[in-house]
Amino acid sequence: MQTAGRDGGDYVPDGQAQRKDLVQVVEAAERAGSIVTEQVRSIIEAAETNAAEIRRNAERDAVSTRREAVDAAHRLLERIDALERPLSELVTSLRREADDVSGELDRRGAH
Repeated sequence: MQTAGRDGGDYVPDGQAQRKDLVQVVEAAERAGSIVTEQVRSIIEAAETNAAEIRRNAERDAVSTRREAVDAAHRLLERIDALERPLSELVTSLRREADDVSGELDRRGAH
């Protein structure tokens, strides 16, 4: 049963129509909530997938960087080893010359 409003022109639904409208509003809200929930779930899944991929790439890059650092350290040690012998010979030669000069100065100072 429908009744007119105070001015006679407005429709005021009866109790059954109000319940039907309320059910429709609740159902629409539930559908909207489900859509929003699904969208949020989809966004979260995409973010988790992207985060996992970023993590994998970062780990791969870190392994590569560590490998390059180890290789660079080995090359540096090889260069140091290559310089060690000539430098040792140079130091030995300089000590000999310093000893010779010192001995010569001692001999000259004694005369």
